[in-house]
Amino acid sequence: MLIAVIDIGGTRVRLGLAGPEAPFATLEVSTDRLRVADPVAVLRGLVAELAEKAGRSPGAIVVGVPGFMDQARRRVVNTPNIRELSGLALADALAEACGIPVRLEHDVALLTRGERRAGCAQGHALVLGLYFGTGVGGAFLRHGTPLDAGAFAMQVGHIPVAGEGRVCACGGIDCVEPYASGRTLEAIARELDLAIDDIFTRADPALAPRIDRFIDYQAIAVATPVTLLDPDLVVLGGGVLGMAGYPFQRLTAAIERRLSPVRPRGRPVLAAARLGWPAVLHGALEVIEEGRAG
Repeated sequence: MLIAVIDIGGTRVRLGLAGPEAPFATLEVSTDRLRVADPVAVLRGLVAELAEKAGRSPGAIVVGVPGFMDQARRRVVNTPNIRELSGLALADALAEACGIPVRLEHDVALLTRGERRAGCAQGHALVLGLYFGTGVGGAFLRHGTPLDAGAFAMQVGHIPVAGEGRVCACGGIDCVEPYASGRTLEAIARELDLAIDDIFTRADPALAPRIDRFIDYQAIAVATPVTLLDPDLVVLGGGVLGMAGYPFQRLTAAIERRLSPVRPRGRPVLAAARLGWPAVLHGALEVIEEGRAG
């Protein structure tokens, strides 16, 4: 069976077909397409466009959601960066619109499951995934299965930090996200009149301390769940880390400085995500297989 996978991000929506064969087609549009009164109709149209492009129809849909869902993974409770999805019974509405089953999963859980299935986390029992994009997301896998906890577990972007009173997209004050996400970089670029794509490559005395602070907050976002969960491996990814000139070694060094020295040397392994967004295709296969087993 082919699965249509919808990866909803803060700036882009990416779709692909997953199955026993290689993906037949992919599609990418601006997330602004969903910022309308009826986002379900837009998603239905995108699935139809993907199927037409591939010449094949999917038998199920898996949606990666960048926000809070209910325990049953049927309703979107809140997506701070895409308000139009908040409160929407997305799984049932999209299933009715498309006439095929729909499963929801956290976007970072799909990415992390994909990396364990076919990427940098293969063979690891305890895997923590941290992704920095428009927001900050996390997922934890124990032998391939996501953490069995409450509906609001692993919302890493909303770890409270000592800050300067910045308002998070969720409405909270001094979550780590407004200090460590792509939105943070956009604000820095506006303040210094820089192109966002140049922010890690420009040599600028005014920029350097802001980047140092940004990376330190990213390190806090990683070191906090590492301390709580003790993973074997941490997958680090997302659009921010993929930007030109991003100082990945500075990030890993900052994370290690934040971890207690009583931890065994070399644990956890810090690894860059290998697959990019297509990891969600592999992760979606796990979601469907899990559903069949259940």
